[in-house]
Amino acid sequence: MRINIIENAEVTETEITIECCKADDKILQLLNLMKKYECSDRRIIGISNGETYCIDKKDIFYFESVDRKTFCYTSDGIYEISMKLYEIEEQFENDDYIRISKSAIVNLNKIKSIRPDFGSKILATMENSEKIYISRQYVPVLKKKLGIGDK
Repeated sequence: MRINIIENAEVTETEITIECCKADDKILQLLNLMKKYECSDRRIIGISNGETYCIDKKDIFYFESVDRKTFCYTSDGIYEISMKLYEIEEQFENDDYIRISKSAIVNLNKIKSIRPDFGSKILATMENSEKIYISRQYVPVLKKKLGIGDK
């Protein structure tokens, strides 16, 4: 493998070109690594249909863990991500994201409405009209974050 770096003061945006016989697993890993580097801390790397995307945090409705895989949901689609839910909680601790169940974290800014449901749960309707349940053990955290406590 040869690596060439050409400095040009007239270039306004860096461009990386990979010329290869076949895009094998090593090339795809390199591509994913470069895309991760390209994304800032305000973005999440997601994969959908074999393509890698940089997803802005503000566009994410919620994260969900299913069968040991983590997915993020946006208005554009569903993306598999490499992070675990606890890592998302750590990275987003200063943002408006909260855990709502053992397997989900929601973006509070994407909730359109909430209402009580059976078993002390809360049913949240998202801006995209999707409905998700907030487990009763996480309801106090939600109410505190929203400023709607029991009086």
